[in-house]
Amino acid sequence: MAFRGARNQRPRDPAGPEGRARELVRHFFATRQLAAIGVIAVQAGLATATAWIIATDFLGRNAPVFAPAAALATIASATGQRTRQTVELLIGVGLGITVSDALLYFIGSGPWQIALVVSSSIALGLLVAGRSGALVSQAGATATLFATLAGNQRNLELPRILDAAVGASVGFLAVALLLPLDPLRAVDRAAKPYFANLAAAIHTTAQALAAGDRSLAMQAMGRLDTVDTEAKRLNEALLGAEEVVTIAPWWRRQRRRRYQQIRAAADHLDGFTTDIRVMIRRVATLLEYHEPLPHTLHQGVSALGDALAHLRQGFATDEESGHTRQSILDAARLAGQSDRQQIGAFGETITLQIRSAASDLLRATGVTPQEANQLVREAATDAGRDRQGGRSGNDQTAT
Repeated sequence: MAFRGARNQRPRDPAGPEGRARELVRHFFATRQLAAIGVIAVQAGLATATAWIIATDFLGRNAPVFAPAAALATIASATGQRTRQTVELLIGVGLGITVSDALLYFIGSGPWQIALVVSSSIALGLLVAGRSGALVSQAGATATLFATLAGNQRNLELPRILDAAVGASVGFLAVALLLPLDPLRAVDRAAKPYFANLAAAIHTTAQALAAGDRSLAMQAMGRLDTVDTEAKRLNEALLGAEEVVTIAPWWRRQRRRRYQQIRAAADHLDGFTTDIRVMIRRVATLLEYHEPLPHTLHQGVSALGDALAHLRQGFATDEESGHTRQSILDAARLAGQSDRQQIGAFGETITLQIRSAASDLLRATGVTPQEANQLVREAATDAGRDRQGGRSGNDQTAT
């Protein structure tokens, strides 16, 4: 039974346009994640099968289980760590063979001999690598194999090394040639929260100066702990991207220039983050001691946050609009104006940190250190000259 007035009316969407947009975004990212999982699964399946075929048909190995295992270990390694993982795998195999051969020659085979061989291999692997990883696990696995089969099979050393080398090589080729993932996609995902939280900390600091509220400065300082964690994730993503653009011909042609740009910027952003940390501490101290606040000081800090947001936008779109450098120079100019107003010791330190941060951020845009320092110095000093000139003109007019 239909209610009166309901006929010919379309059902309302309770989520509305914003809800539909969020649903589309979630669906988009879920689809991309499933696609990445599918690519890795296909790479792993084909690489293990290829390693087995090469080891059996071309090397004449009988049941070469370690060839596909090594291929799988290479592909399953975290992005950016495959080269190190493969090297550790091969070193671990050699270490396990050496230890097991040396000990079994003197002590023979048996249950307690297996325990001693494996323990010695693991201990030596930890001493070499300094931590658990592929080297340690492979040293232990190889030692276990040799200690267990020493009485039944001989001459396992060379086949074991060949299996590991074949599997690792096939795994590398699969990653490089078989549907390699976009190396900068993970970088973009890691960069987004890093830039957003760092810019938010800077803008919160500007609000603290504008309102004279020390609690806001402390909130901004708390955000930097999150920024440090996100900076580590960004560096890990950049390591992964470096590996892919190096070994994958397709992405080397398309993404190498942009990767190098972001890599160079990230190096300078470390210094910029340190400048911001010192600046926020000085802001909190200034507000605690109620030093005089030039009206342009919070504007200079806010301009730094704007510049960082523009830099992030340029990385995301691979386009440089010029807004980044303009905002950086605005920050330096406003710092120069503040430095020539009624200002205390902590305020002077803040203006210096703004100028230092502006120089580091200019370098992140590709400007040389010498040019960055010169541009910031000129912007700050020209602002001071303009201000002094304006005061002189007013004085003369008044006279």
